[in-house]
Amino acid sequence: MIRGSSLRSAAKNISARRFVSTANAQTKYTSLSNGVTIASEFNGNAAASSVGFYFGAGSRSEHPFNNGISALTTNALASGSSNGVLLTTHNGKELNGVIAQTTNDNIVEAAKKIAAIASNPSAALEKADFAATKAQLSAAAAHVEATPSLKVLEHLNASAFQGYSLGLPTLGTTESIADLEVQDSARFLEKQLVGSNIIIAASGNFDHDVLADAIEKELKVPQGLKPETKPTTFLGSEVRMRDDTLPKAYVSIAVQGEGYTSPAYYVAKVAAAIFGDFDHKSAFAPYTSAKLASLVQEYHIVDKYTHFSTSYSDTGLWGFNAEISNIASVDEFTHFALKEWNRLSISISNAEVARGKAALKVALLRELATTEAVATDIASKILLGGYRSSIREALEKIDAIQTKDVKAWAQATLWDKDIVISGTGQIEALLDYNRNRNEMAMMRW
Repeated sequence: MIRGSSLRSAAKNISARRFVSTANAQTKYTSLSNGVTIASEFNGNAAASSVGFYFGAGSRSEHPFNNGISALTTNALASGSSNGVLLTTHNGKELNGVIAQTTNDNIVEAAKKIAAIASNPSAALEKADFAATKAQLSAAAAHVEATPSLKVLEHLNASAFQGYSLGLPTLGTTESIADLEVQDSARFLEKQLVGSNIIIAASGNFDHDVLADAIEKELKVPQGLKPETKPTTFLGSEVRMRDDTLPKAYVSIAVQGEGYTSPAYYVAKVAAAIFGDFDHKSAFAPYTSAKLASLVQEYHIVDKYTHFSTSYSDTGLWGFNAEISNIASVDEFTHFALKEWNRLSISISNAEVARGKAALKVALLRELATTEAVATDIASKILLGGYRSSIREALEKIDAIQTKDVKAWAQATLWDKDIVISGTGQIEALLDYNRNRNEMAMMRW
């Protein structure tokens, strides 16, 4: 293992261990000879620390018949706690992780626990109550389908990337989970747990070298190439799950967004932050600055909406998710929202872009408020994007975005582009696909 501070003394071992240099002053990196990267971020104000081993997998590594195996396996590995270490999990479309949360002084024990699980996952699976873990995951998957706001987003993703594994449900379905066995988990881990597909990420008030020493002594995983991820294609489409027993209409519309490695990654996030969120029940609703919020709240056209820019390794989704109790106004809201999208290409103002940039910076810092969130962010950015900008670098990139950049992005990504639509609840007033697709451009420039 080679670190920046010990490069000279370790030069004779350079063939077995390699040094990973980085311009990121806040995140420290160490790379082991088997290809595993250790990355940590020091936070002197943290009351506790988090360290986890993450691997690139998620539902994108699955197929319809074993959908849910990545989440099920990860949950089984994280069963229980010991020596003051609490185990939790992260399950995403392309990333899974087992995270140990502990006190700052107990970081070595947490590192040993994580390394032991990663080194001998079969033992962890044997100790786990696999049947109970299956039942818990099945209940979580059922909860997604039973919660309209979550269901509409899951089906939005499935419709946008239909025919590809990226479109599979993150947690699987109750049907697919029921057929999974311990042997499926063992085969899954044999393929995914290789050095180049694993990162040990941590955050808290501890010394990086102490963490790296503990991991190096305990971690034993085979070398190997990261499993290949097949590229996906966005498909303009719609999925309607009308259910008049629900009290509202739940609608989401999106275009193809930006991946982690896209030069326009932060531009897309600024564009989403320009429209931001709105909740008519909030005390701040009358003071929401976005023009779209001003348009919809006077006549209670929408209860709440959220604009998002979701990124994956090579693609993404950019759009909105809305809840509408005034079901006769569904078409009015989609019309106003998509016309506002048009303005991004032609008439968005400097003040709106400045407000969007400020809102994005606040949201970015709020998302990284816990050590577990920071560790997961480190792992996702490095495994899926190859590099993680420091907070300072990210804020500088956001500050550098100008109005012309947002307009250029919108003209290339939004203007007259195909959309994907997902809706459930009382969506009779959600008019047909072509009606909404035609809203993606104007008869003027």
